Amino acid sequence: MKNSIKQQGNRVWIYCRVDCLDDMALKFQQEQMAEYARKQGWEVIGITAEQESGLDFNRKGLKEIMEAVKAERVDIVLAKSVCRIGRDVYKTMECVEWMNRYGVKLISADNGEVDFKPANDIIGFMMTV
Repeated sequence: MKNSIKQQGNRVWIYCRVDCLDDMALKFQQEQMAEYARKQGWEVIGITAEQESGLDFNRKGLKEIMEAVKAERVDIVLAKSVCRIGRDVYKTMECVEWMNRYGVKLISADNGEVDFKPANDIIGFMMTV
């Protein structure tokens, strides 16, 4: 996990997801993320933990996070890794970009801030060539 992330707002929503029925793995992921947030000095305002497929973006837990983002109650969405948001790269990119438009950053405990901007620029360039 990355050590320290600089962020202006410190209201964090923790998102945990496993794709199969595994209460222990989900609980462990949740405990890891809560500890990570505590070490960063962030205020945890919500935790979503769900057991759903990462290919389905019509998930109750993901909708819960999007509602918090829209309501401007959160500055950071924290997940163990970006694949917890979803397994479809393009849909995940869209989801992260949507959060960014609200000023919310996705932080992956494994890799730090998730930023698809450079990838979007390359994809956009490739489509115009």
